[in-house]
Amino acid sequence: MRGFIDELKYRNVFRVAVAYVVVGWLIAQVADLVVDAFNLPDSFLQMIIVLLVLGFPIAVVLAWAFELTPDGVKRAKDLPADAPKDPRSGRMLNRITIITLIVAVAWLGWDKMQRPATQTASETPAAAVDKSIAVLPFADFSPDADHAWFADGLTDEILNALARTRSLRVASRTSSFAYKNTDKDVTTIAAELDVAHILEGSVRRAGDRIRVTAQLIRASDDAHLWSETFDADSNDSIEIQERIAFDIASLLDTAMDPEELRRMVAAGTESIAAWEAHVRMREVFYSSIDQFDSSGRSAQMLELYEEIVAEDPAFGEAHLLFAEIVDSWLSPANVTSPPPGLSTDELLALFRQTVADAARHARNEDDRLGAEILRARTQLRFVDLIDLTRERLQYHPGNREIWSSHLTALLVASRFDEAAEFVRRVQEHDFGNDDLVQTLATMVARVDLDAGVAYAEAMLARTSPFPAELYQAHRILLMAGRTSEAAAVGQRYIDAADNPDWSLMVRIRQACAEGRVADADRYYEEFDFSPFDPTNNNIQWLALQTLGRTDEARELLRPLDEPEWLVRLGELLSYTHFDPSAYPNLTARLEEQGVMRREIEPMNFACQR
Repeated sequence: MRGFIDELKYRNVFRVAVAYVVVGWLIAQVADLVVDAFNLPDSFLQMIIVLLVLGFPIAVVLAWAFELTPDGVKRAKDLPADAPKDPRSGRMLNRITIITLIVAVAWLGWDKMQRPATQTASETPAAAVDKSIAVLPFADFSPDADHAWFADGLTDEILNALARTRSLRVASRTSSFAYKNTDKDVTTIAAELDVAHILEGSVRRAGDRIRVTAQLIRASDDAHLWSETFDADSNDSIEIQERIAFDIASLLDTAMDPEELRRMVAAGTESIAAWEAHVRMREVFYSSIDQFDSSGRSAQMLELYEEIVAEDPAFGEAHLLFAEIVDSWLSPANVTSPPPGLSTDELLALFRQTVADAARHARNEDDRLGAEILRARTQLRFVDLIDLTRERLQYHPGNREIWSSHLTALLVASRFDEAAEFVRRVQEHDFGNDDLVQTLATMVARVDLDAGVAYAEAMLARTSPFPAELYQAHRILLMAGRTSEAAAVGQRYIDAADNPDWSLMVRIRQACAEGRVADADRYYEEFDFSPFDPTNNNIQWLALQTLGRTDEARELLRPLDEPEWLVRLGELLSYTHFDPSAYPNLTARLEEQGVMRREIEPMNFACQR
């Protein structure tokens, strides 16, 4: 009588178990390839693995219960105890195991050769990683191609999360979205943006299901460092964007504690409805800025914000974004307009409440500083504004908008020597090609014209400059006296933009620079100016200044010299040709803050009368 272990060996149970495990592993690897090749859901692979696991005890039981004999397969219990063992079954199982092991070793060797650059974050030496990246707009592969807003929003969420990680230089949204629907290859895009890595992906949304595919590519050799496919319910969208941002930041070995990193990439809300409304609101806002036009969009932004507050009143990032939106509606330098039906007093009350909510519900110090900067600016606390923007730079060392905010604060406070020194820092800072943006270029030009011109030229060299960039480049070239070049850029803006008022402003500037005063006056008459509105007077003031009608321009702003509107008048201090001495209340506030305005610089391309 054989023992139990000997019986297991005699019946080839051990051989069957080993062969099953080896073959099962190989089947799982093939299934994984099929999932990637045919874009199948992860559930397919999971089903295969479950079936393999369930099949293991069945295979073992069958090996125990049946025996291969010279007369075929027989039930083991039907065979005599001393029946001779057919060696064929053992040899067959040995061959299956050996062949499968050979295939497995070959597979592992091939896989390693195909992905030599793939490393985990812990395996990647910090010194060997160029910590720069551009997040390209995710493609919308939804059945009806109707979720571009979601794809763009997810891209923004990932981009913004990465931008919060220190030591990681992230190309701005403006730069990255210029390559939407481009046919350029990754290497070319990375070279033009001066980044070492590209993150690209796609979104497919159908009903309540969502599939997000993302991959990180090293541009120097087109190596895929990381890739992942997420199949989930749409309610998991927040988790997906957080995970992608965290994995990428970790892989590129950013100088940040993992727990701090998790807090920085967190979405700030657990409500998918609030998050999606926030994504939509931001996309609408960015679109209105990019196109210099918010007609029909402002009411939509207000509706989306109300939806966010109803779903999650503690969503601090949404409060901060909407505070910036309302601020743009109130600003005399705005390119967006408030929704109809809201009075000035209602806008002011909405702004104050939103800023307070943003500060109260800030999820981190960065967001709190963003709210406090808005509050300090509206209260004309010039010194505090400089300190706050300088502090926020620590959280966004590569964000040109924060650099521009600090430079603007220095100009508004008439800290021109500090502004000149800061411009030198701007020039020395490695933005990659992300310095090719209109806001920073314009601010730089007011301090150092040569540097501003260099940035304008770089903007114009971009693949597809936004209308706002063309607009500012046109102004900078006129400041430099390059009138004929400016004419071509101005025409590019007029052709690209869908905003008749700002197109007229470009025509006025160009006509004045060329000495065509009568043409400039005629363009001004084509404006359809509404009765004076403190929230939207900048373009008329700029037009009058450019036309050389400075007395009219000064009187136009007289109603702003009141306590509730001083902040809007104060914003014009960033213009070097703005003279605050004509406004007693603003002058008094400047004196209280210790701000001494330097000699006014006239607009060099204005009409001569």
